[in-house]
Amino acid sequence: MLFSQNELDNVKREMNKLKDKVVLKLFTDFKTQEDGSRIRVCMACEGAYNLLKTLEELSNGKLGVEEISIEENPEEAKKYNVTRIPAILFVTDDGKEIIRYSAHPTGSEFVPFLNSIQYFSGIRPYYADQILTHLKKIDKSEMKIFITPTCPYCPATVPVLTLFAIVSKGKITAEVIDVSLNPDIAKKYDVQGVPLTVVNESERIVGMFTPQDLLDKLTKGQRDFGGMYA
Repeated sequence: MLFSQNELDNVKREMNKLKDKVVLKLFTDFKTQEDGSRIRVCMACEGAYNLLKTLEELSNGKLGVEEISIEENPEEAKKYNVTRIPAILFVTDDGKEIIRYSAHPTGSEFVPFLNSIQYFSGIRPYYADQILTHLKKIDKSEMKIFITPTCPYCPATVPVLTLFAIVSKGKITAEVIDVSLNPDIAKKYDVQGVPLTVVNESERIVGMFTPQDLLDKLTKGQRDFGGMYA
C-alpha cells in the first residue's frame, strides 16, 4: 500500500483542490501481454505508474494518466525525446512539453510533485502574476534541477521551477532529475550536492532559492520590485 489511511485522506483532499482537468504522460517500458495486462521490467516505472494511478483515483476525475511504452510506441518516445524512464511529462493542450520529471516522485519529492500538478491545473500562488509581468524581460530558458528523495531542501525549491514553467507556458522549461536514478547525468553536470539548478546549460544555482531570486537570475537583474515580496 502506497499510503496509510490518514495519508490517503490528506492526498485526496489535496487532489480535490485541482482546478481544471490535467493529463500527465508517463513513459515506461511496459509490454502488453496476451490477456491485456501490462508487464514493466523497470521497477521505478512500476512505482511511478502505481503512484500516478493512485493519484488519478483520488482526483475525482481531475487527473488523467496516459501511459506510453517506449517499447511499443517508440515514435512517441522519439517525438518527446524520451531516452530514459520513468519520465513524467506535463504537456500543454497544444502538445508543448513544459515540465519533465526524470524521477519517481517519492519521499521528499512527493509533495513538490503534488504542488506541480496543482499549479498545472490552474491553481496560482500570489507570485504567479509577478512572473507574468516579467516574461517579456526573460529569454527562452531551460532549467534542470537535481534532487534526491531524501533532500530536505528540494521540496521548497522544485515548485519554484515548475511554477515558472507553467506560468510561462513553456517559454521556461523545467526538468526535475533524481540523481539516484540518473547517476550518469549527475556525473556529467558534476553534481556535488542537491538541490542544484542548471540554467541554460551554463549558470548554476547551488542550494535553495526563492521565486524572487530566480526572477532576478532570469531577468538578469532587471526585475521590477513593485509589489514583489522579499
